[in-house]
Amino acid sequence: MSKDIEYFQHTLNEPVTCFGRGLHTGLSVVMRILPAAPNTGWTFIRRDLPQGENEIRAIWFNVRDTQLSTTLGNRFGATVSTVEHILSALKAHGIDNARIVLNAPEVPILEGSARTFSDLILSSGRRVQSARRRVIVVRKTIEVVEGDKFVRLTPAPEATADVEIDFPSVAIGRQKLTGIKLDEKTFVTRIRDARTFTMKSEVDKIMAEGLAQGASLANAILVDDEKVINPEGLHYPDEFVRHKVLDLYGDLALAGAHIIGHFSGRKIGHTLNARLVAKLVSNTNNFTFTDREYAETYWTTINYRDSA
Repeated sequence: MSKDIEYFQHTLNEPVTCFGRGLHTGLSVVMRILPAAPNTGWTFIRRDLPQGENEIRAIWFNVRDTQLSTTLGNRFGATVSTVEHILSALKAHGIDNARIVLNAPEVPILEGSARTFSDLILSSGRRVQSARRRVIVVRKTIEVVEGDKFVRLTPAPEATADVEIDFPSVAIGRQKLTGIKLDEKTFVTRIRDARTFTMKSEVDKIMAEGLAQGASLANAILVDDEKVINPEGLHYPDEFVRHKVLDLYGDLALAGAHIIGHFSGRKIGHTLNARLVAKLVSNTNNFTFTDREYAETYWTTINYRDSA
């Protein structure tokens, strides 16, 4: 994408459709992703609910739950869950505005990654819009700490990440990715195919809570301490940490604009990521909201002033 085009908002060139099941509800889902007007962002539309009460904007203050997945809601009580993979794909491919229409309370899990969503967006293509693209430039270091877990954003000239996970399961263990650019090329070549995962020891508990009703080896990696149960094995030796980065694309996108800064985190998840985004945007001293074209200049000025 050339620099001049990067400075403007984009939407889909044409609608795309996918079919699947909800990971947690187990319901059959038909979902369409439609072009949308400039400056409208991403909106989920539940067509199984009354018109006027069924639109849910994908934004940080609409986060309702982060247990195992991200659930968004509106003031009428309408919710949509497991939104992280479609939001990651929209964010990575530079789709600023889209309407996501579905007939169920959950986005389909498909293969458990963002590959199909990514392919659909690429098949549609992008349309440049007249509105300028705005970004959030991190001005001050902020963090959220919970025991031995933490997430942090620091000023930096581009969106990058260091992510570490550490699980007691031998099959996962400690995995780390450093210096990852949170851009489209990295997403397509290194991240989008990484699948969601769970521990065999936790499956019965999760299902007893009414979750994972649509889970199977076709849409999730199942780990039993020292081994991966899936007969095909892993897509990558470090697929688990790559999936955490996949989720991160979508979690940070709920800030409402592209974040320019460096993310670092240990034992990250949707809950900590959501708290970090809320902390960032709740205080205007933490960031500068500016035109994408001038973001590099703003970052240089801010960095110089704050370091003086």
